[in-house]
Amino acid sequence: MRILHPKWFLLAVVLGTTPLWAADRTGALLDDYGDVKTTKADKALKKEQDDILKMLNAGNKRHAANMVHGKDPRIMVVSCADSHVTPETVFHTQPGDLFVNRAFGNVVDKVVLASLEYGATNLNCCVLVVMGHTDCTAVKGAMDEHANPRTEDQWGSLNQKALYERIEPAVSEIEAVRTTQEAQTGKPLEGADLIEAVVKTNVLNTMHDIRQKSPILWGLERTDKLRIVGCVYHKDSGKVEWIKE
Repeated sequence: MRILHPKWFLLAVVLGTTPLWAADRTGALLDDYGDVKTTKADKALKKEQDDILKMLNAGNKRHAANMVHGKDPRIMVVSCADSHVTPETVFHTQPGDLFVNRAFGNVVDKVVLASLEYGATNLNCCVLVVMGHTDCTAVKGAMDEHANPRTEDQWGSLNQKALYERIEPAVSEIEAVRTTQEAQTGKPLEGADLIEAVVKTNVLNTMHDIRQKSPILWGLERTDKLRIVGCVYHKDSGKVEWIKE
């Protein structure tokens, strides 16, 4: 008769006494049948998700019943993804007036640039507006990162790291001229004023990126077939401030 080695016996005891509700590899708690346990918070979240989908479906039905067919747009907008800064609302436009491209921090990449090129060449849009806004979370995040940079292993998302890197030049630029601006204005550049200064610079940098990285859009602007302008939406007043280059 073969005798079981002590280490295998110990392993069998451990496995046999491990409760089925222990956390699986994802960290989720399991019930007596090995299924993931559902907590009250999970149930509340699921109900909220169900209610949201019902709201969206009801809203779509109202839209379909009163749909207005818009015309082809002549205006393109690059704006932040902030839910309180929707270009259609800010400019009080009708369906079809705007060809909108939104990204957190109103930055552009190849995908957004391709979309803008389509708007300019296929839809014949003749104005491109780059719109930032006050109290921008993306800008504040980039400013915090500039002040206290994380190491490579501290980033939970490399996508967020890439986003902040796109806004970083605006932060660095304002920090570089901060002393001069304070001397000219007679007051320290801080708080909301500092954030707004970075927001404006970030808008100008996005306009520069559009011209530098899209020969198509730059060529259309040079021949006066496209006008590229920048602005900042003030969330407290609802007004748009146009930026002079």
